[in-house]
Amino acid sequence: MEDDEITAAKPEQTEESGVTEVEVPAAATETLETESQVDEYSEIRSSISKIEADLGMISDSSAKMANEVREMHKLYHNEFASRLKTQQDELERYHEIEKGRVFDGILGDIAKLYSDNETVSDGIVDEKIAKKVRYMLEDMVQIMEANGVSRQKSKAGDKRNPKFCQVVERITTDKPALHDTVVKSRNTGFYKDVRPIIKEMVDIYLYSEKE
Repeated sequence: MEDDEITAAKPEQTEESGVTEVEVPAAATETLETESQVDEYSEIRSSISKIEADLGMISDSSAKMANEVREMHKLYHNEFASRLKTQQDELERYHEIEKGRVFDGILGDIAKLYSDNETVSDGIVDEKIAKKVRYMLEDMVQIMEANGVSRQKSKAGDKRNPKFCQVVERITTDKPALHDTVVKSRNTGFYKDVRPIIKEMVDIYLYSEKE
């Protein structure tokens, strides 16, 4: 063979270790690096897919919550507004015919609707809906007041009004000054002139001497 002919590379053996060192082709190294990059890319893609799935779940939950709030709004609006409008229209028709006790039945319905729902807004998380409910309740009061109805609402320590208050619970006390005074009011009552439309429910103190 000629001197310039390329001879095959032979593995070299080190004298100290006796281990044969084999030279790794550059192409093989590049292939390993490429496979490592593919694995890393797959892990990143998998993480992104998980994040996208989590975001989808959050989006679905938010949409469900928003829909529930809308349904609550419809419920309260339909329950209060439609009934209130019907009763107000009926009141106006009766008002043109005559005045007096003919209103009592309708006013009693409005008073009961108010009394049964006056604390509903306290349990509503959405402030916009809670505010609308409070406005509807105030509309009821305005309708009743326009027709001569007054509110009956006792504070703790007030003397019970026997005409417009109904006792729910009697709490024993050894203090004479507290006898027949209000411990707690459970609702708002309404009356017209001297006639109760709906009575206020109250708890009162009942004096009892110590034995």
